[in-house]
Amino acid sequence: LFLFFVKTSVYAHEAYVLTRDEFQEGLKINSTNPLAPLIDPAHWQIFLAISVFVGLTYGFSILWSTTSISQKIDKQIRKLAVFGPLTIRIVISIVFFASAMTNSIFGPELSLNLIPHGEIIRIMLFILSAMIITGFLVEIAALISFGIFTYMFFNTGTYMVTYANFLGEIVVLFLFGSRFLSADKLLFGQKLWIKGIEKFKDLEIPIVRMLYGLALMYTAYSIKFQHQALPIEVYNQYHLKEFFKESAEFIAAGAGLAEFMIGMFIFFGFVMRLTIIIALIFITLSLLYFGEIVWPHLMLYGISISLIINSADKFTIDRYLIPFVGRSLKKINKSI
Repeated sequence: LFLFFVKTSVYAHEAYVLTRDEFQEGLKINSTNPLAPLIDPAHWQIFLAISVFVGLTYGFSILWSTTSISQKIDKQIRKLAVFGPLTIRIVISIVFFASAMTNSIFGPELSLNLIPHGEIIRIMLFILSAMIITGFLVEIAALISFGIFTYMFFNTGTYMVTYANFLGEIVVLFLFGSRFLSADKLLFGQKLWIKGIEKFKDLEIPIVRMLYGLALMYTAYSIKFQHQALPIEVYNQYHLKEFFKESAEFIAAGAGLAEFMIGMFIFFGFVMRLTIIIALIFITLSLLYFGEIVWPHLMLYGISISLIINSADKFTIDRYLIPFVGRSLKKINKSI
C-alpha cells in the first residue's frame, strides 16, 4: 500500500508525461485527419496485418466462449460476483484517500490548490474514504461524491468525462448501496434506501460498464484524435521508436484507434473479457514504462476485475451473440 502513494517523476497519460506548457501547446494543435497514417502507403500493410490478427483473435475468442469448458469456467468465475462491488468500494476508498493525501482529486493533474474551496473538498475526501471503506452510510457518501464530481465538472468542464468511470461507481453506490461486509448491513440489513430500487439491480453492472467505456472513448478522441500532437510528442520524447520501429504519427493513430475500439467494445459489451484483458495489458505496460503513479489507475483495475467477474450482463452484445453462435455451430454440425 505504501507504494501507491510514492510520487514518481512523471504522472499518468499525456497530461502527466508532458510538462504543463508542452501539454497546453499540444492542445492548441487540432488534427485534421488523425487516422490518415493508418492507410498511408508506407504503413497500410502493417495496419491490415494487425487488423486481421485482432479480428481472428476475437473470432477464436467467440468460438471458445461457446465450448462447454469455457461455460464451466464462466460459472466458476460468476461465483465471485459478490466480491466485484466490494473490490470497487475498496478501490474508491483508496483513491479518495490518496487524492486527499496528494491534495488532488480523481487524478494528480486535478490539483485542489487550483480549485476554489479545495481545502474543504480535501477534508471531505478523507471522510468519504472512511465511510466507503467501512460501508457506513454508503448512499450518503455517494451522494456527496456526486456533488463533488458535479462541482469539479463546472470548474474543469468536459475534461471530467475522462473520469466518467468514477461517476458510474458513484451512481451505483447511491442507487444500490453496499450491503456486503459493510456497517450498513448491520444497521439496515439488506433493505435499500430508495423504495423499490431492488428490481433495477440488474442495471448496476451496465451503468459501470457503459460509463467506463465512455471514459475510454472520450480520452481517445480528445487526445489521440483531436490533438494527436500530444501522443506524438510523448513518442518522440521517450524514444518509443526504439520499440515500435514505425513513425510517431502511425503509432499515435494506432494507439488512438485501439483505445477507442476498446472503449466502444466495453460500452456495448462485445467480447468483454478478452477486451478488458487487452486494456489491462496496455495500462500495465504504460505504468511500467513511464513510471506512472499507481493510485489513479486503481479504479481501472477495480472496475476491470468487477466486469470480468460479471461479464455478459443482459444489455451486452455477448449475452445474445455467444448463444447465437453456439446454436449456429450445432446446426452446422448436425447438417454435416
